[in-house]
Amino acid sequence: MRIPSRLVITSVFAGLVVVLAALIIVSSALTSRTVLSRHARTIMENIASYTIDKAQSHLIPARQAARLTRGLSRTNIVSSRDTDSMVAYFYEQLYLYPQFSGIYFGSKDGEFIMASRYNLIAPGGYYTKIVRIDGLRRSVEQIYKAADGSMIRRQFDPTDTFDPRTRPWYTRAHTANALAWTDPYIFFTSQKPGITTANPVYDGNGEFVGIIGVDIGIEELSTFISKLNVSENGLAFIMSRSGDIIAYPEMDKLRRADGADRSRLTRITELDDPVGREAFLSLGLPPDNLHLEEPVFTSFALNGERYNAMFAPFSDSEWPWVIAIYMPEDDYLGAIKTNSTQNILIALVAVVIALAMGLLVASKLSRAREMAEGADEAKSHFLARMSHEIRTPMNAMLGAGELLAETRLNGDQRRYVAIYQSAGEHLRELVRDVLDLSRFESGRFRLECTPFNLRSTIDKACALFTLEARNKGLDLHCRFEPGTPEHLMGDPTALRQVLVNLMSNAVKFTRQGSVILGVRCVEAPAAKDEAGNETVLLEFSVSDTGIGIPADKQALVFERFSQADGSTSRKYGGTGLGLAICRTLVRHMGGDIALRSAPEAGTAITFSVRLALDPSGGIRETPTPPRPPRPDSEPRRILLVEDDERNRLLFTLFLKDIPHSLDTAENGEEALRKHFAAPYDLILMDIEMAGMDGYQTTQAVRARERETGLPEVPIVAVTAHALTEAETKSRMHGCTGFLAKPVTKAALRETVERHLGEGFGEAAD
Repeated sequence: MRIPSRLVITSVFAGLVVVLAALIIVSSALTSRTVLSRHARTIMENIASYTIDKAQSHLIPARQAARLTRGLSRTNIVSSRDTDSMVAYFYEQLYLYPQFSGIYFGSKDGEFIMASRYNLIAPGGYYTKIVRIDGLRRSVEQIYKAADGSMIRRQFDPTDTFDPRTRPWYTRAHTANALAWTDPYIFFTSQKPGITTANPVYDGNGEFVGIIGVDIGIEELSTFISKLNVSENGLAFIMSRSGDIIAYPEMDKLRRADGADRSRLTRITELDDPVGREAFLSLGLPPDNLHLEEPVFTSFALNGERYNAMFAPFSDSEWPWVIAIYMPEDDYLGAIKTNSTQNILIALVAVVIALAMGLLVASKLSRAREMAEGADEAKSHFLARMSHEIRTPMNAMLGAGELLAETRLNGDQRRYVAIYQSAGEHLRELVRDVLDLSRFESGRFRLECTPFNLRSTIDKACALFTLEARNKGLDLHCRFEPGTPEHLMGDPTALRQVLVNLMSNAVKFTRQGSVILGVRCVEAPAAKDEAGNETVLLEFSVSDTGIGIPADKQALVFERFSQADGSTSRKYGGTGLGLAICRTLVRHMGGDIALRSAPEAGTAITFSVRLALDPSGGIRETPTPPRPPRPDSEPRRILLVEDDERNRLLFTLFLKDIPHSLDTAENGEEALRKHFAAPYDLILMDIEMAGMDGYQTTQAVRARERETGLPEVPIVAVTAHALTEAETKSRMHGCTGFLAKPVTKAALRETVERHLGEGFGEAAD
């Protein structure tokens, strides 16, 4: 029987189309699987990094408190000879850091001073224990207080034989002669997980006097990871290298009975989570000796379902912990598995359906791409958020350093304060760089176009490094070539940031010789910009006689988080963001950047930008905003709205000697009650607060003023959000001024002076 050729051709054609469609669908499904698997891995990496940073930031205050107390003891600011002052200082640390369970000092003679939280007698109560030794006489005093500080009971216990020198935290720190951390354990009093840090203390003569210890609760880590959105059925937990579970979403699974009256942490092999146990077993490592140098990814099957897992070590060696994350494959591949058979069957019926399935796969790829882009957006949002969270305590740190520098200090103390302030300024620059990077990646960065004086910008950039260059014996020169226009239009802040970054590197990496900043006009006024102004091409150069850069490393220095030598960051400091940001800023300004360098022969970095000439030639009238009339001798009333206790105290100290009264409010609701009861003359408004935030509070004040016909009270937004958008948003909500944290004393006082219309100068020492 002869088969018609048309049927043969149609069959062959249809078969080819179906095969092609099936290949497209299968290959696309595999591609989707790869993309989504990679995306799942990225999710786990981001969650691990975020959780590790959160956990370490929770523990760092204990280390800082122990080191600070050691320093204060060395200078006799806090001394065990004055038990009252030391107890008061310990309780101040407990109030400041809610994660602290107790802080104590054990002397080399066996004396002991402790302040701790104690809930067995009264909820939220406190317990003080003081062991004194006077010759052969030993006394143990115990004080119990309620949450409000009132006395419950005070007694002496002659049966107490406690000796701090026998405790593990004491012996470990004394033996190591350095700050030491215990393994996590269950606190006896609270029955919650915690960890202890201890640090040896020496007097001014270098003699050992005892050990300072801090107990810090870590139950907050379990609360934190319980809120993580790993995936629909995924989970994260934290464990120690010895196999103890430190943090778990269900906190009751952390404890195991260890005798009649004591509890211990659950071990990974005992964990009531078969998936978690299997995830650990898939590592193939012993449960009591888990050492990882870098993140490890594993896959395993349990009850017919496949899982992916990741184990990542903490970056700080002080806490030898590991975060574990697992998620089922079906959480991100379930749709592909469910639809794969149906897709193939549909592909066999017709070309149209095959094409439709191709479109479906393309749609899936598009969704996968959108998920990846969403992860990138989440990263940028996280960077901006972390910048805000860092700026709030940094404001208190830098402000405290500024206040301390104004006190009477001896030479060593002034040098220590200078080191503290220098480190704080470096941290502020780092946060700014990270925030700039976030703005670039999210596409929110916009250049300004304002008139400015180029010579003034150059001079100010050089002036920042005059003292540092002089201290290093360097010759610092700024050259403004003849014929270079001074009055320009552009973004002076961005230009100054590039110059300061380049000058900072030049001075930092130059041991002897000179650093030269120069600018020249390489193209006369020619093309016009969008506003019709003539433009010029300017070339800037920063050259030094420093250590130089090898030729094979020069391409790396403009990449993010990269440096020419890995040891550079350890010797000179830095994150590798500065030059990457410089290149981005220069390209936004329509130019490019390049360098010439050789080892031990110095470095020269040049960049060119095109800027418009100022059509006014620099002749402008800058109107001076009218100041409110100066009142009679009656002082004005100021309200500070700030939910952070440290910043309330700091701002109060900044303004303690002004001829006005300062009142404070912890939140927006309290601020409205006080202002509506007796209106203030100026309000300093924190923006991000729990409950009613600063924007809502400001709008409520403005609405009340409109209803009652009262004049508008000046409201200055004080926020850790340093983006230009934050200032614009605050003014849209009714604020009349803006201050970005960290806030200096001078900036705060100048703001108050400007809005109240009278000067009061600087406080006398």
